[in-house]
Amino acid sequence: MPTTSDHIYEIIARKLTGTISTEESQSLDKWISESLKNQIEFEDIQILWNKTGKFRIPSQLDQNAALTQIHQRADIKSPKTLRLNILYQAAAILVLAVILAGTYNYFFSTPKAPTEYYEKVFTAAGTRTHVDLPDGSKVYLNSGSSLRFSNRFTSKKQRRIELDGEAYFDVAKDHEHPFIVQAGPIEVKALGTEFNVDAYNKDHSIDVVLLEGKVAISDSNKATEKALMTLEPNEKAHFNVKENKISKEKTYELEKYVGWIDGKMVLMDDPIQDVMQKLENWYNVDIRLEDPQLSKYRFTGTFINESVEEILHTFSLTSPLSYEITPAQKDSQGRYTKRIIKLKMN
Repeated sequence: MPTTSDHIYEIIARKLTGTISTEESQSLDKWISESLKNQIEFEDIQILWNKTGKFRIPSQLDQNAALTQIHQRADIKSPKTLRLNILYQAAAILVLAVILAGTYNYFFSTPKAPTEYYEKVFTAAGTRTHVDLPDGSKVYLNSGSSLRFSNRFTSKKQRRIELDGEAYFDVAKDHEHPFIVQAGPIEVKALGTEFNVDAYNKDHSIDVVLLEGKVAISDSNKATEKALMTLEPNEKAHFNVKENKISKEKTYELEKYVGWIDGKMVLMDDPIQDVMQKLENWYNVDIRLEDPQLSKYRFTGTFINESVEEILHTFSLTSPLSYEITPAQKDSQGRYTKRIIKLKMN
């Protein structure tokens, strides 16, 4: 059976009244699947039918006028006369909705909320990127990191983002919609401020450094919004995940924490374990400490656009460190593994 626009509503009426044939049901399914517009229109008619089906429709309703109204709503230019014994209730309901739309709009029609989905932005290892959020906030995303946020970001009570890795946030001020960054087990709440969150190793520790404004840090796993700690400018919070402890300290060497935005790797008396983690994140390599004696060494330096080999060579000039690099290998699926770097004592 064809499903041209001048009789699809008769088929829909048969569907609603339970008198549809198998062939008509197949035609209706085909029409619905042809476009999103058809799907939404059918769903709206079903909702309208369900909400008004319990009412007794006045018998004096002009059936021909009812069908005219249906065709007008359906934008049918040349309506044909339909059999009214089945269409009567459906036609009456649609016309009643048109007549009472101004007064009973809420009852007869439930507005469809926009479909919510989540957008994700990520950076490949060894690269950095800049993201402009819908509210005007700016985010700088470090190597191998990702952001996740709702497409309804600006229409919710809270501007909420999920971070995996490291990012610098320049938050647009909006006191009615707090800006919240969830990084593993903690949340950082701000109104209008600039701060850096390092959650690369979110299963072990997370660092938050505040440059401007004020932020509150909370436990994301608890229902209470009571803050674990608040930060003022030039303060750094360190959250130990394993021990579930948070501490803070003053820091005036901000470039150490945000220099990466300008492509700088800044080390300031860092233990070799921290250096290894930075190099792994920055260059997408696997670094292994072969000699535990190297754990007592600390390193300082600023590196811009140097390769990992150049940085390790610099370290070898100021310490007894030596290194061995195993090139990336192609696995059985044709993908390349990370380079392996072994650190040893001379």
